[in-house]
Amino acid sequence: MWYPGLVAVGGAALIGGPHQPWRLLAAWLAPTAGWLGGHYLGDYFDRELDAISKPHRPIPSGRLSPNVARICGCGWFSLLAVLAVAGGLATTGAAVLGALGIVGYSRWLKARGVAGNLVRGALGALALLYGAAAIGQQPSGRLWPALALLAVGWLLHDTASNLVGAIRDVEGDRAGGYQTLPVRHGGEQAVRVAIGLYAGAFAAVLAGGLLAGRGNRPVFGLSMLLVAVLALVAFSPLVKHRSALGVRVALRAHSVLVIERVILAAGVLGLGLGAGWQIGLAVPIVVLTWWTQSMMRTRHELGSAQPVSVQPSGPVSMEEVS
Repeated sequence: MWYPGLVAVGGAALIGGPHQPWRLLAAWLAPTAGWLGGHYLGDYFDRELDAISKPHRPIPSGRLSPNVARICGCGWFSLLAVLAVAGGLATTGAAVLGALGIVGYSRWLKARGVAGNLVRGALGALALLYGAAAIGQQPSGRLWPALALLAVGWLLHDTASNLVGAIRDVEGDRAGGYQTLPVRHGGEQAVRVAIGLYAGAFAAVLAGGLLAGRGNRPVFGLSMLLVAVLALVAFSPLVKHRSALGVRVALRAHSVLVIERVILAAGVLGLGLGAGWQIGLAVPIVVLTWWTQSMMRTRHELGSAQPVSVQPSGPVSMEEVS
């Protein structure tokens, strides 16, 4: 929940000051609203797939009605729209692309392999660019190539993270007829692609951060070192078990990447706002994220019920959605 807003504030912080608090708050709130709306709509669009593979999820279990999920998703999107329009043409454009990406991914592209992973990854890049636009000033000098490198980094990073999530969900996706990369080509190939994407992401973010740095490069370098260690912790079990990946192995790897990406986003934020803000935001967010994952994530992903043995021949029908 805290990640996309942190990415956006990082983009805003890179632009020269003064950093007006209300603009930083708007840069955080808009992508966060889109993220929350996207999760509601994602559960709404995935409700039939979840009924097959994860019947314990809120909608198939009956704890959340589809209509409530749809209304909540549209409500958060409405807040995103208001904030984006108030921010100007650039924020409006970024928000429109983000909303289209969220709906397109959940409704159609998630079931279509790498295209879905790339669209999902693009949302992180759009959050960064939204934040840069929300500050209300034009980037100058080397900030343009720095922002471009960082946007590419986030595109590759979040694509890799999403692909690890697809490895975790391979059995359910196969049961629902979703043609993800792990379903079509196996977990071993998916691990190779995810590692390649992550390596490109790390290089792009490192280069962009060093290019944009204003005296905070040493702390940024330490942040990237910590990020590299966490990436090693996440990907090592996937490599070790690549020929016979279990759901829990992929789930643990994705859980580590959720922490890693918070530190990555905070590292970029520190380049613009300083180490105090970086540490002051990263530490409580990491602690809160780790605690909520340990309390909720395994139950939310795996549940206690066994998936029903339904094997449709094609993608799950979404005929009720209009």
